[in-house]
Amino acid sequence: CVLLASAIGIAVSPLLRLVRRQSAINWVGAQAMRILTEHVLGITVEIEGAENLVRANSQACIIVANHQSMLDVVWLAWVFPRRAVIVANMYIRRLPVLGWFMRLGGNLFVKQGDKQSVSALFESSLRYLEHERTSIVMFPEGQRNPSESGTLLDFKKGAFFLAYCTRAPIIPIAVQCTHPLFSWSLLRFRRNCVVRVRVLLPVSTDTLTEEDIPTLIADTRRDIQKACNTLSAAARPSPTST
Repeated sequence: CVLLASAIGIAVSPLLRLVRRQSAINWVGAQAMRILTEHVLGITVEIEGAENLVRANSQACIIVANHQSMLDVVWLAWVFPRRAVIVANMYIRRLPVLGWFMRLGGNLFVKQGDKQSVSALFESSLRYLEHERTSIVMFPEGQRNPSESGTLLDFKKGAFFLAYCTRAPIIPIAVQCTHPLFSWSLLRFRRNCVVRVRVLLPVSTDTLTEEDIPTLIADTRRDIQKACNTLSAAARPSPTST
């Protein structure tokens, strides 16, 4: 499904680039992925607080979410704004089809630990937020989190420092622990499963100071962790009495 959705995004890219709507390539690919996962894989995504994403369609925002695996593309397709790019690991850029699609969509890539790569990411992010009114999707854990308990890794500073520099609001998103929904023996999601997502209230950064950043990071991580725990608990089947 990922490859097919990427191919659809690639197919429409010449037209969208012609009308200078490069980031819309991502939205088209996301909609294709949404349809495919729902009707081919039988996966439904339930979104709480979808109204909190409306701002991202009219104003450049920084969307931060917990990151579990490459399977995050499933729920991400359901919440992806019309004008947005995503920050991904550099190795994805080199992948056939998916990497081609993401490059055509103007998405951003970073090599962890490479100062030059991080600096280039920061400059590109500033351009999107300040000059192109395009939102950015980031995973502040900085890497995929394999924890089956759903405990988040420490959040990195990047997304929050970017918000401080641009005054872009932050929109936190929490996703339930998806490990129980995936069959590793069959390498696919279980049929007819439901992935629960909660979009939290946008956080204004209009009065944010650099000294406030550590508190903002801690508060955002706490709020996402709390929402993840609640979503995962709600998804867990109740014990059957015997």
